[in-house]
Amino acid sequence: MRGNPTILGLVVALAIGLVALPALAATADVDIRGGSYIPASLTIEDNTTVIWTNYDEVSHTVTSTGGLFDSGPIEGNGTFDYTFADTGTYPYGCTLNASTQRTPMQGVVIVVPEGMMVDGDENATPGEEPASMTLADLVATDENLTSFADAVGEAGLTETVLATGGPYTVFVPDDAAFEALGNETRAGLSNDTETLDALLMHHMVRGNYTVEDLMAEANATGNETVLETLAGDNLTVGMVDGTLTVGNATIVASDIMADNGVVHIIDTVLVPPGLVPPENATPAGNVTAEANVTIASPEEGAGVTAGNVTVSVDVTNFTLIEPTGQANAPGEGHLHYYLDAPVPTNASAPAIPETGGYVLTTSPPPTWENVTAGEHNLSVQLVNNHHTPLIPLVFETVNVTADGNVTPAENVTPVENVTGNVTSEALPEGRVIP
Repeated sequence: MRGNPTILGLVVALAIGLVALPALAATADVDIRGGSYIPASLTIEDNTTVIWTNYDEVSHTVTSTGGLFDSGPIEGNGTFDYTFADTGTYPYGCTLNASTQRTPMQGVVIVVPEGMMVDGDENATPGEEPASMTLADLVATDENLTSFADAVGEAGLTETVLATGGPYTVFVPDDAAFEALGNETRAGLSNDTETLDALLMHHMVRGNYTVEDLMAEANATGNETVLETLAGDNLTVGMVDGTLTVGNATIVASDIMADNGVVHIIDTVLVPPGLVPPENATPAGNVTAEANVTIASPEEGAGVTAGNVTVSVDVTNFTLIEPTGQANAPGEGHLHYYLDAPVPTNASAPAIPETGGYVLTTSPPPTWENVTAGEHNLSVQLVNNHHTPLIPLVFETVNVTADGNVTPAENVTPVENVTGNVTSEALPEGRVIP
């Protein structure tokens, strides 16, 4: 029996066409509804295209934290897509409503190697367990968390905590936060594993706490709650002007889920109270010039006239900028001045003494008003943009004796009127003592 040549031709053509067809590209969808990304955390394989669709009436953006991608304004029913070629963790957010939302719109795309994704409870290979993503995996695959990944590896916490323990909530400082510590402090930590271990475990707490959970905990206890860390100390989580803070840090990417916990990326390294990271013993030829501040006037032991006392300082290797809520950055910040007050040493809290007077400024030098006759101490301290002390501490104190009479204490001028460029920056009201 002879075959039909027409049919045979169609079969051959169809076979050739099927062979020539390229593999369909993998895609994943994220909806934008009610000012939120749904899902907020998406795990995909590399070379997957993510498509965001805006179902809100207002415009939103999909803007990568690291500047890798930026949709620009996406209007209602508009879309934006991006193909993720490399593994890693990619936090993103909306730049249009960050100031109006109680918590800024945040999302994250977690890209894993091809073959690690498993649908439902199906096994990638018969008899094998589904692929998993531990806290250790999340940290190791994010190119913006290399400093933390290296540190937990040096401290031996990768295998003992992040890979096998949990569930834990881990507040992971990004690379810029570790950069702000300075080369000497980072190298010093590498040489002091006990201090490094305590520092890192201060960023870890037991249990799964999403941003929603943390906000609920804080709101239930008056805008602030305390969590116990794996180091055995406390970590304060609070709401400041509608923004969730952890210690003196701000969350820049949230709710990155792993099998054994959740990661929140923060913009500052959290230093436990009383823990001063060691300085680096790097050879002199490799040492970066250290920031320093000295009091030029009045000098130690000087006699001054009671009333107005102006403090002049010299600052080297440090850039003074106005504190406007910006993130901490290496080599910049402002000055805190103190009158008859202990110099704050807690690196995780704003440098505000419990007693005495304080004022924060950049320039010109402030004048303490209504300083009474007697012995006084004057101090100045370099602080970060978040008002926390530089670590290692950088300050100077001089002791002076004031002679003469001064206006009675009830007429003391409030610190807001102290001569100089003074700003409260949402800190407790400053104090001037007679």
